[in-house]
Amino acid sequence: MEAQEKMPIEDKKEIREKFLKLRHEISPVVEQHYAAEIASKVLNNFDFEGKVVAGYWPIRGEVDIRPVLMHLDNIGQTCALPLVVEDNEPLIFRKWTNKVAMAKGKYDIPVPDKNDPVAEIVTPDVILVPFVAYDRRGNRIGYGGGYYDRTVKALREAGTVEVIGVGFNAQKSSAILPMDEHDIAMECVVTERMIDRF
Repeated sequence: MEAQEKMPIEDKKEIREKFLKLRHEISPVVEQHYAAEIASKVLNNFDFEGKVVAGYWPIRGEVDIRPVLMHLDNIGQTCALPLVVEDNEPLIFRKWTNKVAMAKGKYDIPVPDKNDPVAEIVTPDVILVPFVAYDRRGNRIGYGGGYYDRTVKALREAGTVEVIGVGFNAQKSSAILPMDEHDIAMECVVTERMIDRF
């Protein structure tokens, strides 16, 4: 279900709690169905040819977009996963394939093993980003670490990067989310129901 139109906007911590609760209320069976719908929309509505596409390893009920990465890898596209190098620093991205060795990264999230020669550092052209909540302007609230905000800011300053949010329709706020100066907006968001472009 979508948040009520008159939902009062509290601080980010309360917003996170509210939307994480909504996300966790989606049953595993429904979540799997939604994830398949989202994967189909991502693969059929965006041109990734010749681009480095960065995804993510899903945690805490995020949309599982690994099938998207697997498909892109199978057709010869370059895919990558993010790694936290240091707190308060931008993420780096290492090449990911179906066969690359994986290791435990920060927060125990699996990442391409730096000792695997395939897992070279790459610069993404497209980033598929998870979120806790988003609004009709493309504003995004994550877990509060600011990793994606710093990363996208650095990539945009160095060149061009397309930021595609990936999440469930239940994570859309009908009220405008509070944004700080460093927060980044997304170009579009893909949910099981629609593609929102901003």
